[in-house]
Amino acid sequence: MPWSISLNAVAVREAFRKFPQALKRNMQAAGKEAASDVIFPTPGVKRYPPSTAANQPPVPYYKRGKGTQYKKRNLGNSERYGTKWTAKPDSDGYKTEVGNTASYGKYLGDEDLQAQHMAAIGWRKLKEVAEEKWAEIQLRYQKWYEKTFKDVGL
Repeated sequence: MPWSISLNAVAVREAFRKFPQALKRNMQAAGKEAASDVIFPTPGVKRYPPSTAANQPPVPYYKRGKGTQYKKRNLGNSERYGTKWTAKPDSDGYKTEVGNTASYGKYLGDEDLQAQHMAAIGWRKLKEVAEEKWAEIQLRYQKWYEKTFKDVGL
């Protein structure tokens, strides 16, 4: 008797029909998870680096979460950089765009615009953190790829 394998063509067809939606949904979840669990917790990204003399009296100094502090008042100009991180799917839905909506965010963590003195006190460039943590990010995506295949029955 020759060796053979039987495939249920209907089940395979149904799995392939479900695949694009499941892949898109799970890649969005993978991107959000990689951002929130791998990139954002890195000190100098969402977690602020240690305070420096710029965050301490004498006036004027910058009070984190409040703004520039003068002797009698605070300007209230903090945009709370640590709370302004976003991770959202791009227009196709298969990639995740990570960024910060604070107006000064680009000077803290942008690849090309980060101010040198900000790097010196511990603020990290987003791209460098992603490259540094690439292996861990890939593991997150691998988990979600495997879930996709399971979800569609492959």
